[in-house]
Amino acid sequence: MKEQYDDKSGYCRMLGHALGFNYCRIMQQGLPCHNILNCWFERFPVEEFIAEHYSKEEQQAIFKPPKKKLETLSEVLGRIEKKSS
Repeated sequence: MKEQYDDKSGYCRMLGHALGFNYCRIMQQGLPCHNILNCWFERFPVEEFIAEHYSKEEQQAIFKPPKKKLETLSEVLGRIEKKSS
């Protein structure tokens, strides 16, 4: 069951405050955060959790390096320009 650790909470280095595992589990378009192993390995067997609940393709998507901020900003600006045209 994917929700088995949802009641656990920990500090998110990316956002700078405490969060529940339930957020980390779905924050990347329904998939776990790319940093999930680093943040949760001390609290429960998170590697086993990922292997058990996500396919190899999903795991590749989870651990794909995040886009650079400039790239993301450029994409957002491009979408805004298209909407305003």
